Amino acid sequence: MTNDFNQDNDLMAEISDGNHEAFAILYKKYWPLLYLHVYRMLQDERLAEDVVQETFTWLWQNAPLIKVAGHVSSYLYGAVRHNVLNQFRKEKVKSAYLADLSLFVTDARSEVDDVILYKELVHEIESEIARMPPRMQHIFNLSRKEMYSHKEIADMLGIAESSVREQIKRALKQLRLALKDRPYLFLAFLHLFR
Repeated sequence: MTNDFNQDNDLMAEISDGNHEAFAILYKKYWPLLYLHVYRMLQDERLAEDVVQETFTWLWQNAPLIKVAGHVSSYLYGAVRHNVLNQFRKEKVKSAYLADLSLFVTDARSEVDDVILYKELVHEIESEIARMPPRMQHIFNLSRKEMYSHKEIADMLGIAESSVREQIKRALKQLRLALKDRPYLFLAFLHLFR
């Protein structure tokens, strides 16, 4: 055991100096053991390979900075466990991100549906307004779309204010009758064109 301990520490010292052969020896010695250890935790062959590979890549890149106080094997097992925990965190973040993305897509889809419904509503109401007699249609548009008061419309057209009120009342009745099978459209219309 002491021989293994010394040999591993010697290999780490050589790896710190950039010795590829020392790295290859340590890699061949510990890769299968670390892989089995990680596989038991993750139950995923590809992911286990990735975690072990990342651990060895990190070891090679950071070897000059690494000071192993105990057994190199303990250090390597700790490093792969750390990478497994990082993997779990990534998966948790990824799951949270996907859940957020799913909500965003659902919200976006709802917004698109709302826009389509709104356009259909406006089209349907505009079609009903287009069916009104010309004078009624003109007065109605001045009131609901142009936002003129009854008095302003009466002054513009040179008619009595009561005539304007009557035309708007008839226009609303015509719309209500035309949309009676879809009362939600009429209510939406009232909300849109107050």
